[in-house]
Amino acid sequence: MSDIRGVENDTKSGELNMRALVDTEGLSVPEKAEFWLHGLAWAKHRGRHDTWTAARDRAAKEAGIASTIAKRIWQRFEGMNDVSGKALLKLMLAYEDACQRNEEAVAAYRAERLNLKAQRHAVDNQRARESVGESRARD
Repeated sequence: MSDIRGVENDTKSGELNMRALVDTEGLSVPEKAEFWLHGLAWAKHRGRHDTWTAARDRAAKEAGIASTIAKRIWQRFEGMNDVSGKALLKLMLAYEDACQRNEEAVAAYRAERLNLKAQRHAVDNQRARESVGESRARD
């Protein structure tokens, strides 16, 4: 009997485990950088009276890249051949972290919702069992 264990970062299976890489599969490097920067800026946008430039700069600051590099990626990604590895890695990790926080919030919300639903069904079942038999309202 052989011992087969799944490795999280198995390079032979060809599966991508990072959300940032799955979302940008098939894109060029500048397109990936723009996608991640745009996603981070969208998360940092504060609403109607905020500008996308300010959101982009907040996203760049959170990711740890210079706002000038973020501006260059934002405006000129279509004509770029490559993006520096340091900026690309920081954007990818910041995007991955944002996705992870979002997924954790969704899981917590879903667990809370299912817990409330279970409590509601327990109360409904208890009331249904109490009303079986003679009607107390007729007494």
